[in-house]
Amino acid sequence: MIAERPQLTGGLRLAPPPPDGTARDLAVLIVAYRVPADIAVCLGAVAVHLPGAPVLVWDNSGPDYPGMAGVRAAFPAVSWHGDGRNLGFAAAVNRLAALVPGHDLLLLNPDALLRGGLDATRAALRRPRVAAAAPVIHDDHDASGRGRTWDVAHRRRGLVRGLVSRAGYAEALRRTPFSDLYPAPPGRVEGYLTGACLAISRDAWDALGPFDEEFFLYGEETDWQRRALDAGWTLELTGDAGVEHSGHGTVRDDAVAWRRSADLLRANMALNIEHAAGPRAAGVFLLGDSLLDRVQRSKRASRRAAPRGRRPNVVFTVNRLVFGGAERHHLVLAGELQRRGYRVTVVCLQRFGPLIAEAPAGVRVVRQPWWGPLLDLPPGPTVLISGDTNTETGFATLWRTGGRDRTWLVGAHIPPETDGPTYSAPLAAAMRRADGFVALSPAHRDLVSAHQGVARRFFVAPNGVAAGAELDGVPVRRPVGAVPRLVMLSRIVEHKNPHLLVAALAGLTEFAWELDIFGDGPDREPLEALTPPELAGRIRWRGWSPGPDHAFADADLVCVPSGSEAFPMVILEAMARRLPVIASAVCAVPDMLDDGAAGALVHDITVEGWREALRALLSRTDEWPALGDRGFARMRERYTVEAMADAYEAAFAEATVRA
Repeated sequence: MIAERPQLTGGLRLAPPPPDGTARDLAVLIVAYRVPADIAVCLGAVAVHLPGAPVLVWDNSGPDYPGMAGVRAAFPAVSWHGDGRNLGFAAAVNRLAALVPGHDLLLLNPDALLRGGLDATRAALRRPRVAAAAPVIHDDHDASGRGRTWDVAHRRRGLVRGLVSRAGYAEALRRTPFSDLYPAPPGRVEGYLTGACLAISRDAWDALGPFDEEFFLYGEETDWQRRALDAGWTLELTGDAGVEHSGHGTVRDDAVAWRRSADLLRANMALNIEHAAGPRAAGVFLLGDSLLDRVQRSKRASRRAAPRGRRPNVVFTVNRLVFGGAERHHLVLAGELQRRGYRVTVVCLQRFGPLIAEAPAGVRVVRQPWWGPLLDLPPGPTVLISGDTNTETGFATLWRTGGRDRTWLVGAHIPPETDGPTYSAPLAAAMRRADGFVALSPAHRDLVSAHQGVARRFFVAPNGVAAGAELDGVPVRRPVGAVPRLVMLSRIVEHKNPHLLVAALAGLTEFAWELDIFGDGPDREPLEALTPPELAGRIRWRGWSPGPDHAFADADLVCVPSGSEAFPMVILEAMARRLPVIASAVCAVPDMLDDGAAGALVHDITVEGWREALRALLSRTDEWPALGDRGFARMRERYTVEAMADAYEAAFAEATVRA
């Protein structure tokens, strides 16, 4: 599928922005998540103190969350938005900001209560080069009594200050350079203003761009303000009456969501440090934070008190949670194992990535550098499933030496070479130290072991997808229309062969067809340029897609022309929708398509080979629905999430008995 997702800056514009120098009104933007009582109180205060200001709410909790319908009914003047998904804070703010292009922005937490009209804060935005301004915050629920109203303002947080804050010593060291808290209200804010009540200049927003959506939750306003300061803008703490803020957030009554929130905060502190000082500094912060967890008395006691589970802990490693078959496979498998009673953690060795939004609620997702494999896990044995990359293998090698009851399986996903070694000699030697190598199919196992030794023991566990309980659980596809629609969904790199597919179809213009190519990647521009101009109306390069539901919505045939694959998930996604597939016969693909009975196989992976295979299919479009039905039956028989989890459980049981 796709490796990268573009930053979201769009949305429908209601009106063009005013010319430079024009005074701007303030629009209130609120992102809600499962807090109907809090947001009702928040909106009531906005109506009192900012009458007439446009108020826009993005509801990440979904349209059916209990209590939200009543809040919408109570505040009909509010502009309510949301698409049923939890997009995270950054993406939601970006969408709302795009709807009010002529306004300055007031970001307001749903648990923040305005105490006044923010006159001084609004005035600050009218001063030249002020990017953002915020009032003081009153936290009446601060049990320590140590918070200061000006603690909305922070010094720039780096590695040391980040660790001091995580250790809980920021207040004690307030008067030293090691804390990000100011000892007195600052005349100049050198770091950032927290986002509970943050006013942003539209001029600055347009100049600097929107929030970086990689943050998902926490840290996005810190990153944006760092960009502003680096570009010569300023930040102001104002003397307004400010807001009352509970600081409890939106997950105070949900232990699982609270843990996810805490892990996001930690990872996004590291991401801010990475943007400022590089990935090594971020890794040092994460490792330092892990060491603090082990030396601080309260955290040691909490770990000792955790119950020992009946099943082993399961840990998956990835580099980043990006749009690709392997990464989605990890999340799907993690969710199924968690449902079966395993305590599951996904470790991102580089960054989180956009698929964090799809992580199952009960699965923990953390970031840790590959060279610092310290994990906060419940007591008991653990099985770690790494990928077959250098970083994942390095992490697993170091982790496995750190204690007893640790089992390491290599879950391979790199497409195997057919005429030589797939891995470098040092990587293959490192993987041989694992307790097992999990191949995706017998063909995958045979190919990776044909030219080098990569494992002492092999297991086979094909990937799987979710599907209906019965064969008729997915509606029968409609008949193929007069103009069959062919679809390719892939990361656009040369070995995926979109240009080969285009060239093959260029010789079949006597048939009616249209081709949509979904995906982005480093080779898109040169490969797209190879499309013959006369076919521009029939071949459309659609760019990034959020996934198969989007790309396959109107498809009649899914094309997978890759020259190299291990186990292309896109085939299973098509089969799960009863879509017929034509694919290059590489690695596991012949087994997936039952040697051609459950889909069309192309053994001659050339322009001529693909052209002849497509010619045969285009001559018999009336047979496509039956081919899609056979693919669906094959998927239901062998390639479900349940079958995948069964195979991994069998591998766990055998691998933990070391030879």
